[in-house]
Amino acid sequence: MLVFSLIVQFAYAQAATTEKIDFWDLVGKFAPRFWEGTCLTILISVLSMLLATTTGLGLALVRLYAPRPLAAIAVAYIEFIRGTPLLIQLFFIYYGLPQIPYLGIELPALPAAILGVGLNYAAYEAEIYRSGIMAIPRSQVEAALALGLTRAQAVRYVVLPQALRLVIPPVTNDFVALFKDTSIVSILAISELTMTFRSASMATGRHFGFAVVTALIYFLLSFPLARLARKLEKRIHPHHDFGAKAY
Repeated sequence: MLVFSLIVQFAYAQAATTEKIDFWDLVGKFAPRFWEGTCLTILISVLSMLLATTTGLGLALVRLYAPRPLAAIAVAYIEFIRGTPLLIQLFFIYYGLPQIPYLGIELPALPAAILGVGLNYAAYEAEIYRSGIMAIPRSQVEAALALGLTRAQAVRYVVLPQALRLVIPPVTNDFVALFKDTSIVSILAISELTMTFRSASMATGRHFGFAVVTALIYFLLSFPLARLARKLEKRIHPHHDFGAKAY
């Protein structure tokens, strides 16, 4: 906290030495744009995470319960996405898809960003869901089958409710990581928080000061979620590792 305080004080001191325009006047001038950028960042994060969690659950179920060819496809998708950079995936969706012969899918920047980030994180969520499902004792499934439930019913009514509860902390952790990773979609010229920072700093030359302001916004939004994830993890399952993204 001491280092963080010194950084803020240095930014203020740098701003105070300006002869022409006070830095905080510039912050006030760009505040509406930062507000819009923050709202857009939150929108991208929420929609991308919804896509990631639903697709990830489907991938996990296919990997665990589908016939072997389908399971192999799910494994290939998960490994490929986890093994390639998000930036390249975004470029492929936004610039590459329109160039595929007889397909030519052209997406606007915002849907392309949500799709790219969501499908990327779906691979990580799939592994978290798979770990959560495998943490449920097999004996519970066997007991459900003995009571007359089908395997699909056993998974739906016995396994998934318990597994979903177990994966809440790592999924929340991944949402924090996703929120910060949305900064990369600025490469598609989307006016989210990072692009707003770039525009403001380039227009005024106050790179350090606006970097501190932007970092503070990211921190103030992500820190409460990180704390919540930590508390949930300690309460639900303090010793289990579900393979959430490392940050």
